Amino acid sequence: MLTALGLQAIGSAAVLLATVLLGVRLGPEIQGGFSNVKAEIEFLSALTMFGLPQALFFYVKSGRLDGRDALRWIVGCTALALILGVAYAVYRAQSMAVTMLLAVAVSAMVAHGTMRGLLLVESRPIWFSLLTALPQMLLLCGVATAIEFGAADVRAWLMVFAAAYIVAGVAVWRRLSRSPLRAATHKVSWRALLHYGMANWLTAILVTAAILFAQHWVDKDLGAAALGQFTMAMMLAQVPLTPISYVAPLLFRRWMDRPGAEASRQIASMVFATFLGAAAIAWFVAIVKPELGLGMAYVGALPALAVLLTGCAAEAASRVLTVQASARGTPWIAVRAEAIRWTVLLVAWMILPEPSLTVICAVWAAGAWAAAGVFVWHTRDARMEITT
Repeated sequence: MLTALGLQAIGSAAVLLATVLLGVRLGPEIQGGFSNVKAEIEFLSALTMFGLPQALFFYVKSGRLDGRDALRWIVGCTALALILGVAYAVYRAQSMAVTMLLAVAVSAMVAHGTMRGLLLVESRPIWFSLLTALPQMLLLCGVATAIEFGAADVRAWLMVFAAAYIVAGVAVWRRLSRSPLRAATHKVSWRALLHYGMANWLTAILVTAAILFAQHWVDKDLGAAALGQFTMAMMLAQVPLTPISYVAPLLFRRWMDRPGAEASRQIASMVFATFLGAAAIAWFVAIVKPELGLGMAYVGALPALAVLLTGCAAEAASRVLTVQASARGTPWIAVRAEAIRWTVLLVAWMILPEPSLTVICAVWAAGAWAAAGVFVWHTRDARMEITT
């Protein structure tokens, strides 16, 4: 587990470095544009995957889905991603070049994301970790190249994402071909597969859409410079969460073989306390370096980061408990949690006509705490059931 965290932390650091490099070299407007492209690609990818990475792993690992059938589902999702990418670009009235690049980038991310989960069925976890970090490291190389050649626009970012995930997807495919997937002992119905996947799909959609919604909220009300500050703070706040997301499949694999309700609560409590400590440190540092050390264009980014980290404390705990819920076959708890988060965001959006950046960050944190409360409630119910 520690090896996996270490390897995938390299990928998280690469994405962070790419974002910081853009902010320092080209300013918050360009950096905000890159982050917005990243959020859109991730949203469209989550929309197309239908929760299949978790569902395919769950049923292949439990021997209820044949490996060849799993690959057919992956091919179908990848083809659908191409169509969705084109439709989204046409809806946004983009040029033909942007349309094709967006479609390729989304489909490549979908192919990589769905195949990557199958690596844990038979392969050693180290391969899963390496091939998870690979596209992030390629993104850093692509961003550095784009800066060097002065091609810092939407088409350049789409080319970077498409190239990174195509290379990573080919690498995952080659690894899967060396370790054939197991055959199913008994078949699962497509309805059961989609029902399980739908819960993970809705969770991923609601999470990524919430980030996109917050970014558009900031951009519309506060402008491009504030968007750059917000996306930088959000990126820094999300970086510690990324290893949790990466190690989640390993915990999923372990807790399927050996239920880990008590272990999940302990890990959730640990990461919750760690993030609260990081938020407190950020508050103190904000007094000295409110611009985050990136220049006056980023004044206010560190206070925003401190507020977001308080929300990430709850977010981190929720992600751990989401894995535990999925491993015991109750993934719909996470959907209820994300619905509560969206309720907080939408109510605040309607009643706050002219919010500041700090206020929007506080709303985001409040939504994360409300979502975590759903898991706390269900954990309480689970304990009462076990006691009974």
